[in-house]
This record gives sequence, C-alpha cells and structure tokens, in this order.
Amino acid sequence: MTPTSSPSPRLWTRSFTVYWLAGLQSVFGNALTSVVVAVLVYGLTGQASAMGLTLALGMLPALLSPFAGVVVDRVPVRPLLIAGDVLRGLLVLGLALGLMNGQVSIFWLNSAVLLSGLITAFTSPASSTLLPQLVPAEHLARANGLMGMGIQSAQLAGLFLGAGLVTLLGQASTLLLDAATFLISAGALLLVRLPSRVKAPVKEGFWTAFRAGFQVLARHPGFAMIPVLAFVLNIAFAPMQMLLPEHLAGFGLPERFYGVALGTVMGGMLAGSLSVTALGQRFRPQLALPLGLLSGSLSLAVMAQSPYVELFYAALATLGLGVALTNTAISYLGQTLIPEEFRGRVFGLISAGSQAGMPLAMILLGPAADAYGSRPLWSTGAAVMLLSTCAWLYLGTQAGRGARPTSIT
Repeated sequence: MTPTSSPSPRLWTRSFTVYWLAGLQSVFGNALTSVVVAVLVYGLTGQASAMGLTLALGMLPALLSPFAGVVVDRVPVRPLLIAGDVLRGLLVLGLALGLMNGQVSIFWLNSAVLLSGLITAFTSPASSTLLPQLVPAEHLARANGLMGMGIQSAQLAGLFLGAGLVTLLGQASTLLLDAATFLISAGALLLVRLPSRVKAPVKEGFWTAFRAGFQVLARHPGFAMIPVLAFVLNIAFAPMQMLLPEHLAGFGLPERFYGVALGTVMGGMLAGSLSVTALGQRFRPQLALPLGLLSGSLSLAVMAQSPYVELFYAALATLGLGVALTNTAISYLGQTLIPEEFRGRVFGLISAGSQAGMPLAMILLGPAADAYGSRPLWSTGAAVMLLSTCAWLYLGTQAGRGARPTSIT
C-alpha cells in the first residue's frame, strides 16, 4: 500500500508536539511507578534480592518483542499505543485501589510488573516505528534527539520527584497520579494524525513473517549486528549498576551520592541528545554509533582505574553521552535503512537483545562482583565494548565495499 499523504515539512506540527508531550507523560508515569514499587517491595519483603526479582520480571516479557513486532507491522500503530497507555493506567489504578484497601501483596506487585512488561513488549517496537510517519526525513535526526531529551528529562524528573511525592502524598495517592498520567497520554494520542503506512500483509503466515524480519537484517550486515550488540552492551553495563554503590563507598562517599552518580549519567545522556538535536541534518549515525561505543569503553576504563572522584564523575557523564549517541544512531539507522513494513520486527529484535542482556548479566556476574569488586569487571566491560566497536567498524567496511548506497558504510 502506498502512503496517501506525507508529513508536513515543519518539525513542530501538532501531531509531533502532542506525541512528544504524550511520551513525556508516559515516561514520567513509569518513573513514578518504579519508585513506589521499589518502596513497596522492600517494605513487604525487607530483602534487596526481592527487588531484583521484580526488576527481572519486568524485563522478561521483552524477549517476546520479536514476536510482538510481527503484530506491530500488521496493525495500525496509534490504537496499539493508546491501548498500551490505557492498560498501564488501569494496572496502576488497580494497585492504588488495592493499596488503599490494604490488599497489595508481593504476588500482586510482581504480577502487575510482569503485565506492564508484556504491554511494553508491544508498545516499544510500535513507538520506534512511529517517528518517520510524524516528521519529514530532513528533520528525523533532530526529532530523535528531541525524543531522547524528553524521555531522559521525564525519567530524571520522575525519579527525583517520586520520593518527594511518596512522602508528601503517600504511596496510594502517588499511584493515582501515575495512573492519571497514562490516561492523559492515551487521550492525547487521539489527537495525533498519521499518514497511511506500508504494512506487512495480514494473510502472510505468522512464522513466515517472523523469519522475514531476520532476512531483512541479513541484507544489511552492519545493522544485523545491532541486536547482538544491544545484548553484549547491556551485559557490559550491568556491572556498572551493580557495583556503583560499593565503588562510591571506596571514595568515602555516603549512600546518597548513588543518586548523584545516576543523575550524572543522565546528564551526559541529555547532553548527547541535545548534541544530536543541534546537529539536525548534519548528524551522521555511522560515525555517532562507533563514537558512542568508544566513549562508553573509555569511560568504563577510567571508572575502573581512576583514584580521583572528580575524574570518576567526568567518566560517568561521558558514559551517558556515549549511550545517548549510540541509542540515537541505532534508532535513526533503523528508521532509515529498514523498510517500513519490517520495522516492528527489527526493533522488536533489538528490544529483546537489549532487555535480555541486563538480567542475565546480573545473575551470572553477581558472584564475580562479590568476589572481585568493580575494577576488574568494569575493565572487562570496557574491553568488551572496545571489541564491539572494532567489530561494528569491520562489518561496516565490508558492507561498504560492494553495497548499495543505502547500506551502512
């Protein structure tokens, strides 16, 4: 099917503005939920390991994202996103009402987190396919940068305000506010207008459509590495999150500096997204991706070896910058290289690789973290990221020797 209309030549159209603001609402709501759930889980169990199980349950459904991508490529995207926000709003509302009646248990919390993760398995690839329909090609890089800035700002606001809101309003009232953000986001998406898009044929067999996603990736050797790269990078980053409190204690810093450290990483990510937004059409994803990987590798190496806390925090900011450049480059390449009717499946594969790496690494590397500490694990993560950078550059070079002009070079 050929699109019947095209996006406006302006970036800040009503549809893009509404979609951007709706995305901020959802992300802010997710951040609020994560704060309340963490407090509830620890309050009910008194065990830090219980929070690890809850986090893993939230990530587990992402393994279904490649299958969800088959559905995303066949159905209209906007109703899918609206349904996702409504369902998440109802889930949080149910938790709030249960909390008011004293009926919240760890089973109920974990079930809600698992269901929310299942919804995200569908909405994540759907969101990734939507942006090229909202903005013209010449504004796509800037739009990706703006989306990154908005998401990171909303996450930061939600995490920092969450604790204050729980103290001020209480857990149940904070969850009611969170539910409202999802429902407002769903209502806002009703105002978003989209042109017709090319969709995968519904009559095509499910498994045939599923395999077609891998076949499309095989046409772009460099981009085919992205799902594997997402898996490897999350394994490399997992020790950073696990060992950050212990490493900060080694500098003689109290526990509250853990939040400052995470905020520093988020600040670096904001700077990266701002850079992409400022570059606009001059943004080069083929350069930004290896540059982001190299920044992450050097940052982990400095974090592992530096005896100076100032240099350590500078490395955290650089790590965030590298993450933003890498993520934005991956999104932009997927939106421009992959045919429209296959993007749901391809982004589903990337989401599955990204989400699977983190919980697996936490399980496998937990004993090593206890035994060896931060320095050797962060050094190993730096080496893994450096090897990934070299592999990406090699595959890109090989693809560029005989590839079509649209291939990764």
